[in-house]
Amino acid sequence: MELVAGGLIAFLIAALTAPVGVSGAVFLVPLQIGLFSVSGPSVTSTNLLYNVIATPGALSAYWRRGIRNHRLVFALIAGTLPGVIAGSIVRVEFLSSAEAFYLVIALVLGPLGLWLLSGRTRTPSNAQQRRTRIGAPIGFLSGVVGFVGGIYGIGGGSILGPILVG
Repeated sequence: MELVAGGLIAFLIAALTAPVGVSGAVFLVPLQIGLFSVSGPSVTSTNLLYNVIATPGALSAYWRRGIRNHRLVFALIAGTLPGVIAGSIVRVEFLSSAEAFYLVIALVLGPLGLWLLSGRTRTPSNAQQRRTRIGAPIGFLSGVVGFVGGIYGIGGGSILGPILVG
């Protein structure tokens, strides 16, 4: 029964989050720990596998919208991929206890949730969008987000998306 419930929940999360360009793995972590009592590094590896499965849907939405900013994509990949790998290693080697991971969950979701609730986002004008620098600052930011995402068990899109919009 847990397998069916877990599959249904994962499907619903992916169906709701893929249209906005994220896999939704960030929402699976609290469910896996709270609802299914899964702890330890298996939560991280399960979520990273979920990202591999859910990402094609998000990529197809990205492609259908005609968004093809290749410089941004390559800057994000260049930072995120090494960050996710390093974060995964830190998770397995140093943060494998349930208590340490509860702290990670609070440190990831707490500030992000507070920032989103504050409503402090702005939409830049077209002139500001054209002047936005993509290279090193975005690569560094995506590396940090990838590192945190690797520890948490997500690719980082759920964190990086609101930051880029804000």
